[in-house]
Amino acid sequence: MSTLISSIFLLSLVAMVLVYPMYFISLSAFGKIMVRDHSDLVGQKCLSLRDSYKFLQLVKTGRLGDRQISPDAARAHSSAKRLLYIGMSLFMVVLLIVLADSVVSKSGMQA
Repeated sequence: MSTLISSIFLLSLVAMVLVYPMYFISLSAFGKIMVRDHSDLVGQKCLSLRDSYKFLQLVKTGRLGDRQISPDAARAHSSAKRLLYIGMSLFMVVLLIVLADSVVSKSGMQA
């Protein structure tokens, strides 16, 4: 693997390890804000990460169904979604580099 590709791989891996805990913290905060501001929609006193993720997917353009969510919930939703997409993108970069290196080494084209 070239030095540039190795550097990109290591930076992506380190960034991914940092971003995913931030995502889970943000997802938890989103769930707490949803319970605080929209307990009638959530229907629970505490959301698990699984339930928070479900609501993260259900919220579309600042709305949950036909109801507008609070500004705090909208900010938390945006932050959690952004971190999720950044983490997924970093994972795809790491995966692409590992797969490309595997293909190159199997074909004998490695320098």
